[in-house]
Amino acid sequence: MKMFDLKGAVLSLNVPSIVSLLNSIEFYKGKTASVAKLAKVDILKDIAVQSGALASNAIGNVYIAEDREKPIFGKTSQPKTLQEHMVVGYTNALALIGEVYKYQTLDLSFITTLHYYIYKDYNPDFGGRFKDSQNYIQEAMPDGSFRTIFVSAAPEDVAMLLDSLVYQFNECAKDEECNKLVLIAAFMLDFMCIHPFNHGNGRVSRLLLHFLLKKYGYEIDDYFAIAYLMRQHLGEYIDAFEASSQGWHDDENNYEEFVTFVLKRILEGYRKLDYIIEINGLEATCEEKVLKIIVDSATPISKTMIVRILYASSKTTIEKALAKLLKEGRIQIITKGRYSKYFRI
Repeated sequence: MKMFDLKGAVLSLNVPSIVSLLNSIEFYKGKTASVAKLAKVDILKDIAVQSGALASNAIGNVYIAEDREKPIFGKTSQPKTLQEHMVVGYTNALALIGEVYKYQTLDLSFITTLHYYIYKDYNPDFGGRFKDSQNYIQEAMPDGSFRTIFVSAAPEDVAMLLDSLVYQFNECAKDEECNKLVLIAAFMLDFMCIHPFNHGNGRVSRLLLHFLLKKYGYEIDDYFAIAYLMRQHLGEYIDAFEASSQGWHDDENNYEEFVTFVLKRILEGYRKLDYIIEINGLEATCEEKVLKIIVDSATPISKTMIVRILYASSKTTIEKALAKLLKEGRIQIITKGRYSKYFRI
């Protein structure tokens, strides 16, 4: 039987590379502390919810049609398919976390409730129940096949393992020696290795990440979705999990690669939020802001991302600015159509 030593794992990661990431996160957390006072900040939060819900579900191979996104998130249409119900359920779970995180403790009941929320409006009998058969963590390959990355805990061991993990997390969270961010990332890895539900484990792990970050004072996920960044770095996400899960059943795994990956995404989120605050705070026209975003980008950038950065400006105004910049030859378009991207000259 797997024996957890979560505190030992956290303390073993007090290494220069991780300490450097933690220091950078604290720096940017301080820089972005005024985000809640931004004009139209609710728009920024809505973007984070939508991009996070879509990305987290996409990582789990759950997609909805692009033309259904606006009516689903705008609540002008009810979900029609299983996939749409799961995206809405995930969004509702995020809302639940926002309502209860200040007083809700991490316990088995809350974990199963998050899973239940994903499925409750489509298949309530499925949601919130631990798995009844062996499952596997697999990677989808380009040819349509699947590669098994990890064999998760046996169904009969789930309740005991998860109870032990939650207990150790809560004990470690009281200990000033245990860095909360390292603890959260290590917990996320162990949760994924247990894989307590038949389906939806990855999505629940990312909901728990959102919950625990908020609970311990890191509200970055409210303003820039960490799940979106994880999907952008999906190959690294898979590789980090695979590396850190090796030897897990025998208590010989090393958490460092996975914890490093999670910390990098948190830092990336804070840096992007800092940039959003900077750009929207400029005394400049929308056209000048759009040009700066394109010039600042190291790679071609999509209109969707520009709209997300300039969240307080209308999409129409941004489109007019792009058209003018293109006409004046100050930027170039790399690909045309729905997936067009823009780059500096």
